[in-house]
Amino acid sequence: MEKLLKPFTGTGTIFFPIGKPPRGTCEFSTAQCRKHCYVKKTSLFDWESTLTDDIRRDTYNFIIKEDIQKVCRKIREDLAGLQTKIVTWFGSGDCEAKHLDKISGIIKALRHSDNVIQMGFTRNEELWNRFPDIFALSIESVEAVNDRKGMFSIANYEAQVSVMHSPDYQVRGGHCGPVTCGDMTDMSLEHHLNCQICHKLKVGCFDRRA
Repeated sequence: MEKLLKPFTGTGTIFFPIGKPPRGTCEFSTAQCRKHCYVKKTSLFDWESTLTDDIRRDTYNFIIKEDIQKVCRKIREDLAGLQTKIVTWFGSGDCEAKHLDKISGIIKALRHSDNVIQMGFTRNEELWNRFPDIFALSIESVEAVNDRKGMFSIANYEAQVSVMHSPDYQVRGGHCGPVTCGDMTDMSLEHHLNCQICHKLKVGCFDRRA
């Protein structure tokens, strides 16, 4: 295919089909998530609002049907063309349970690429458990954290913001979207929504502490 990754917030992003299976890949989505899905609404971001269902399906089919090494080569090629090292998993859609091992295999293979940084959001808890240093688990409220450890993304649908949360520490710069990434107390951390800046500053999704 021509391009697997699409440019989004300074990354090369993987967009899967939206909605519940079999039409979409949002197997673990909630009613709230589906109701307020930013991909289906008028968006400040061109790529979410202009990508067709066919483009998302082509991306999905390539990743699921092609062998892992071919997928990894294509990802590295597209990242070079986009002049970024960061690949974002699931700008739309998610990892279905039946494809957990295939997606995991690609992620593991990409770990051996020095010039690839992976990050992403998922509601597939098993994928999150396998790669806690890469994914944030999308949830609806802080109460849903329970006793789990790791990085969470709490949706604020009204403000169109993802609030990054860790039960072990206050995430720096953890308020992401729709135009900027910011911090509740340190205004100097606010910047236009760009994952490369977050990675450089080690804030938001990239504020990972031992």
